[in-house]
Amino acid sequence: MKQLNPLKTGAIILVTISAIYVESVLAQSGRGTTGSKRSTVINVIARRGDDPSKTPRLLSPNTSDESGRQISKGEIELYDGGVFQKIETFAPDPSPARIVVLMDNSATVQTDVKKLASVPAAFAPEIYEGDKVMVVGYDLKPEIITEFTDEPKDLQGTLNLLRKTDQPKLFDALNVILEDVLRPQVNFSKRVIVVVADGLDRGSTIKFDQILGKLQDENVTVYAIAIRDRTRGALRKDAPKPENVLDQLVAETGGKLYGMEGDVKTAVKEICDELRNDRYQLTYYPDGISPIVKRRLLVSASTPAISLRYKASHPPKPQ
Repeated sequence: MKQLNPLKTGAIILVTISAIYVESVLAQSGRGTTGSKRSTVINVIARRGDDPSKTPRLLSPNTSDESGRQISKGEIELYDGGVFQKIETFAPDPSPARIVVLMDNSATVQTDVKKLASVPAAFAPEIYEGDKVMVVGYDLKPEIITEFTDEPKDLQGTLNLLRKTDQPKLFDALNVILEDVLRPQVNFSKRVIVVVADGLDRGSTIKFDQILGKLQDENVTVYAIAIRDRTRGALRKDAPKPENVLDQLVAETGGKLYGMEGDVKTAVKEICDELRNDRYQLTYYPDGISPIVKRRLLVSASTPAISLRYKASHPPKPQ
């Protein structure tokens, strides 16, 4: 297994870089530029279903045409920090994904390695063309089990590489994944972490609020497959309770929570399907807001038939 370096530092000096590349990089992380304006991108899971406020028709029209299910910007509204914003674009994102499966590999986690290995294996038949998955296990430090791959045999062969040792430093592991793995993948708009854990962290250097803000700032979406809580709901002195850690990670980044005791294959299929079929990018130029304070986001639809999921806020920018 290849060990990731959580203390990796260094400055990259770019002597020359094209304006097009700068705009692309910033836009993917939610910070774009156009002339004197700064554009912002929000990733949204949007799905059109039946309107619960309307009586269903006895004879429904043919709904095989998927074009009728696409959602337009005229059907949604955006508020940034309570201020109404003009939406510039809202369009499906068909681009490939970069997915990191981050698994708690510590000694007391309440599952066995066979069950842990079933999660990356479930991705093998579900990822779409162009998608790649990396598998990382963590205890005191994160270690790469499988590099980014789309090969089924690589995702199905992780059992012998897993072990259960030491204590879980979840927040530090998330930080390493963000800095050393996903930040270099900034040209991909779909950067996703699937956390397979109970949410317990013991002794990480980075605090929970810090890593959550960094994930939001980079537009990284977190899904979680929750393992049974080994602390049985015990309060934590310097972090949320483990179950609340997972709840907040997914709710604040626009992801979704699943249970390890449920059908893992169904959960993984749903994650892959919505990344391919229901993922949109919303672009706007923030107006009337202060970037140095935390700003809550509200994206609302014109009809109850449209469901929306997105990150909850923009973290404050340092002065």
